[in-house]
Amino acid sequence: MKNEMAFLPSWLEYHRNIGFEQFLIWDDASGDGTFEYLCDQPDCIVLHSDMGFGEPSTYVDPRGTRRKDRFGTYVTAAAPQCFLKGQFVAYIDADEFLILPPRVHSVATVVARLRDQGATGCLASVIEFFPASSTGLVGEMPKSFSALLDAYPYFQAEKLIELAPGAKSPRFCGLSKTARLYERYGIELPLYRRGWHRIWMPAKVKRAQRGQTSPRHKTPLILREGDSYQVGSHNGSLPPSGTVLLSMAHFVFTARSREKIQDAIRRGGHALGGRKYHGYAALLAAMDGCEDGFLDAESVRYEGPEQLVTLGLMRWES
Repeated sequence: MKNEMAFLPSWLEYHRNIGFEQFLIWDDASGDGTFEYLCDQPDCIVLHSDMGFGEPSTYVDPRGTRRKDRFGTYVTAAAPQCFLKGQFVAYIDADEFLILPPRVHSVATVVARLRDQGATGCLASVIEFFPASSTGLVGEMPKSFSALLDAYPYFQAEKLIELAPGAKSPRFCGLSKTARLYERYGIELPLYRRGWHRIWMPAKVKRAQRGQTSPRHKTPLILREGDSYQVGSHNGSLPPSGTVLLSMAHFVFTARSREKIQDAIRRGGHALGGRKYHGYAALLAAMDGCEDGFLDAESVRYEGPEQLVTLGLMRWES
């Protein structure tokens, strides 16, 4: 986390209420009180480093493969392996809230099912929430999960992924809300060029970059043991459950969006030089003055997890 006091109190309260018992958080040199607040929480273990999130890092993964990645991506994968061996651990960003299935009140119920199945993890659809128009991205940040839903009540009623039993990642069947908005407003993200790509970039690399707008899935629960560990920001090293699909509410469009976008562009520590934040900046500029600019025929108000099951964004067999 870096400078997440706008979300942090409500994020901790919500996830405590659904059964999480301890929080292992790496603070990336926050200057807004995040570090001090976390240190005062009895269920939080706080790590920090002289290295920043975007600094290049070389490490060896549990299978002995030498990898190069951003330091922050390494920490989020390595810290649970060091401190929480043998346990199911959730990886959830500060602007994400894990939604449990209907009539499931604790994450322990999900973990018990995964253990019964012999599964080492489960997937989640990443659902972006948003207001009707960009005029809703002002004012004070909501102070609870329910208040966030009141302020940003809409999501795209479109199935994003299908479980692919035996595979490490799902089958993609829909576009994220951000991608839909980019299509609608003609936003094209700048290509990120480094090394010899400054001179010539293959068409395959260009297509891969242009296909990366915002995530449609995560593996939020992973058993941290042996060959089971996190790979990158979204996948596990082993195939997840073929029957359990959770949902992750992602509040990417909020009253804090413009501030966060400008800060991310300034730091440039995110993937591909933070190019997605350049896209967000262009998108919000294009949407200014558009009445109900976020909404389209597939935009619906959130009613509850039963709705997500019906739409195929969640799966939980009773």
